[in-house]
Amino acid sequence: MTKLKKTYDRPKNIRVTVACLPDAEKDVRQMFFDCLNDYSKRFKVPITDKKFVVHICLIEYEENCNEQGLTIYNDVDRRILIQLRDPLLNEWGPNHYVMDKFINILAHEIVHACQYLCNRKIPKFNKLNYDKKDLREQYFFDPSEMEARMLEAPYTSFYGSILNE
Repeated sequence: MTKLKKTYDRPKNIRVTVACLPDAEKDVRQMFFDCLNDYSKRFKVPITDKKFVVHICLIEYEENCNEQGLTIYNDVDRRILIQLRDPLLNEWGPNHYVMDKFINILAHEIVHACQYLCNRKIPKFNKLNYDKKDLREQYFFDPSEMEARMLEAPYTSFYGSILNE
């Protein structure tokens, strides 16, 4: 992997650890901080000054599992866990499509961490109609999910392309 050009300074109060099989820890960490700083500037929301540890862990998922990633917060210990399906652990091979999809999912989960670390109040879409009793519709039309889907493509392009070289 080639070195990422450092775009932003890293907040001193946030530590990011990355566990993955490919030699990509530094690139993933830099992508995280670039997205975090962009998010803070784009929405004009400050990054928390509290100490946080963000763990990004790439693991193997069952082949028939539809889940690709998740983000969990622990406010008591000030920890965030981002867990992603590692595309190299399922014999998919690191082709361009697989890696682009992986980076897109990583960007999506990073946005969720940014939302939390910046304590952003995401506006609701008042005129949006959906079945509030349907769990799938609740998930797809949740404002934080809609924002993460909106930002995953630009963040993949702006900050994640180095992982696909």
